Amino acid sequence: MSRVLDYFAGLDLFGWLEIIAMFVGIYYVYLEIRKTRLLWYVCILTSILNIFVYWHNNYLSMALIQVYYIVMAFYGIHAFKEIKEEAIEEYGAERNPTGQKVAIRRFDWKTGAVTLVIAVAAFFVLAPMLKVYATTHGTLLFPSQPYWDAFIAVGSMVGTFFLSKSYMCQWYIWIVLDLITVGVFLYSGMYWMSVMYVCYIIMSLIGIRNWRINGVYVD
Repeated sequence: MSRVLDYFAGLDLFGWLEIIAMFVGIYYVYLEIRKTRLLWYVCILTSILNIFVYWHNNYLSMALIQVYYIVMAFYGIHAFKEIKEEAIEEYGAERNPTGQKVAIRRFDWKTGAVTLVIAVAAFFVLAPMLKVYATTHGTLLFPSQPYWDAFIAVGSMVGTFFLSKSYMCQWYIWIVLDLITVGVFLYSGMYWMSVMYVCYIIMSLIGIRNWRINGVYVD
């Protein structure tokens, strides 16, 4: 018990921010499972916290990507309101997606193809830039770090965009990204954030089940 108390007593500001970001992030995924508009407001909060956590731990692209999340949160607030209205119009108020039902859209393969092309291009632009930055500033923790950093960042952009579009496949994207992130963060000593991403994986599986059981298509 004394070791636990000593551990928490020895945490600096960024250590506490990492713990707070973990709990807020878990709550965010819980809201994602429920698919309520509140998740986007929590997304803004967790993104602000993560900017400081990732920047402090030398994950530059993952810090900068939080700005994208904040922008997408404002888009998501509007998009979720729109899909809620579509669901009520098609199924009636008793199928309101803010209740038990979850309004989802069928995957648009054209949108998916365009997104993939943009994502691949973004990765090949971002990864070399991160490598140069890390090498120049002496923040390289391991040789492949910039590439994993870029892959996770770009993949997260895709996952968040697909969430705003209410595509079921966004859950599978998050599971892959979260598995990779757990390994990267464990290697980097970011143990609290690793715990958060393990929780994300479990909650993503729950999210898939909930969307399958309670999902209603609006297109």
